[in-house]
Amino acid sequence: MDPETAKTVVSAALVASITLFSLVSLQAFVAQILADLRDAGSAPKAVPVPVRADRRDPPQA
Repeated sequence: MDPETAKTVVSAALVASITLFSLVSLQAFVAQILADLRDAGSAPKAVPVPVRADRRDPPQA
């Protein structure tokens, strides 16, 4: 295989791999957006709020 053909084959392989990676990433991105939109329609989840057990004296004026 001559050098020009080898460069063309390597370049084509790189473009194909970048395109495949981009498509897979875009698919995962869209799937995550759809999952987030589905979750947004459901009831809100309870968020635990930390409560301090010790009562401190108010500052003295």
